[in-house]
Amino acid sequence: MRTDAGSRAEAVVPEPEVRTAGSRAEAMVPEPEVTAPEDTVVTVRIPAAAERLPTLRALAVATAVAAGLGARESGEVRDALSRVAEALLTRTVPGSAVDGRLTGRAGTVLVRLQAVTRAGPLPRTALGAATPSLTHSAAAFRAPFDGTAGGHPTVVDLCWARPE
Repeated sequence: MRTDAGSRAEAVVPEPEVRTAGSRAEAMVPEPEVTAPEDTVVTVRIPAAAERLPTLRALAVATAVAAGLGARESGEVRDALSRVAEALLTRTVPGSAVDGRLTGRAGTVLVRLQAVTRAGPLPRTALGAATPSLTHSAAAFRAPFDGTAGGHPTVVDLCWARPE
């Protein structure tokens, strides 16, 4: 796990490019641009196992606090991310990893999760995880089957923000 406080930030996620994805999901969805040096960015790679869900939950709270969200809002982010991550973890290829990038900026938490998944998209109910006091957006992108990776490179982008 690596934390880069004040070194990188993300902008709104651009639309996916329309082309055949390579062996990695990054080829399918361009990386967001770096925009603000005062943001907090946490990157993590964990084994794709349900036992590792508490790690993502803890990082979600830490990132939300770094973004200036209160205890209630941080808990909402934690719980919503937990539902999405659990849905992703249950679909990953056995023995694979989940890469995560969590960005905290003034009143906003951005999360990008990347994994190789088996057949079947993430359920809409997981992506539509409600947060009563925060606005929420989500997008999931799944590339065609990659024989080398043994599944579908998948990217999930999430954003929670304090209403203006």
